[in-house]
Amino acid sequence: MAEKAREAVVEDLYAAFADVPRPVELEGCPCCVGPDEGRPLLARPLRDLTAADLARYAAKVLNTWGGPEDFHYFAPRLLELATEDAFDWPDVEIVFGKLSRAGWRDWPQRDAIAAFLDAFWTRTLTDFPASPSASSAICALAGTNSEMTPWLNEWAGALMSEPAVRHLHEFVTENLIWRRERPRFTNGYWDNTSRSYQQVIDWLTGGEAAEAVSAAFARTDDEAALELLMEIESRLSPG
Repeated sequence: MAEKAREAVVEDLYAAFADVPRPVELEGCPCCVGPDEGRPLLARPLRDLTAADLARYAAKVLNTWGGPEDFHYFAPRLLELATEDAFDWPDVEIVFGKLSRAGWRDWPQRDAIAAFLDAFWTRTLTDFPASPSASSAICALAGTNSEMTPWLNEWAGALMSEPAVRHLHEFVTENLIWRRERPRFTNGYWDNTSRSYQQVIDWLTGGEAAEAVSAAFARTDDEAALELLMEIESRLSPG
């Protein structure tokens, strides 16, 4: 997405969360978190907190530090930083997975979050390379327990552009493997029992991605793009 559009969707996200109260304290497992460790996170405005400030909390929240209520407060900042790939740790897949665990679809801000996720995916497909990569981004989106079809359809439609083709090429060459003629992803963050996982697998290997690749063939005479599309097509079925 263009920079102005990105700024607008980020502002909308924070505006939606403006009424979420700041926690009084951040409780944690005494074996894992110091008694005053959460105090600096509550002493400054949310948007002033950096990735370095929040990284440890982002990794531990809903496990050994904090619960759904305080995660609700920090969510917009955590999402913004994760989509900027600002954390050394945790990865974007972990941060997005917390949304599902916290029950974000029951939050009043769910529409703003959905719009933010849509914009994040659109921005990802626009540039190559992207950070996070499309492979990480689609896995992270799957971790939000969302309907994947609109995002997959967007990817298919974007194959007229070089960045989207390169993202799909990277995905199928580095993350899609076949074992005993069954597809699987190498990224360990995928939950292979989830509906979202199955939707992406089905899209890639059930004909829809191949149809989009064939359509892209017909729309381009660029030799580099054609070579990438040919390799993508070869990876969408067992050798």
